[in-house]
Amino acid sequence: MHRKMSRLIVTPLVTVAAASLSMGVAHADPWNSVDLFPPKDPVETPFCSIDYIDPNDFGRSDRSDVTVSSPAPGQVIFTFHTRSQSAAPYTQRARVAWANLDTGFNGGGVATARIEEGETTIELPVQITEPGRITAVTSVTNTADNGQNVTYYDCSTEYTVP
Repeated sequence: MHRKMSRLIVTPLVTVAAASLSMGVAHADPWNSVDLFPPKDPVETPFCSIDYIDPNDFGRSDRSDVTVSSPAPGQVIFTFHTRSQSAAPYTQRARVAWANLDTGFNGGGVATARIEEGETTIELPVQITEPGRITAVTSVTNTADNGQNVTYYDCSTEYTVP
């Protein structure tokens, strides 16, 4: 009786493909998904600054410095860095309204935070602007706990979204 033995024949093409896979060069995204929380670009570009009157003490002013970052092409994150000297906390609503000057596309976002003495960071949701030059108005509305003292200020400038 004669037995046949099976042999594995490795061609150079198979060897290259196997080496690529073992080195992590090739990979597949089985879910074909979009990253809903893209990593934030560590570079925050100064956008504008908003000096405003403290709603608890009209004799004192506080400041929100607005920065932008682009976590991915056509996307922008607006971040408000608010520095307050107020001993009494208040509520701040940060807003942005933007328009892409190249495409005509526009949108906006809003976020609210409790402001206390020191620094508070408010990050608005990712804005899908598409690449191009945008103009934006950023604003803060500050409301004292009594609900009656409200201050509102804004600033605007342009930014080129990669």
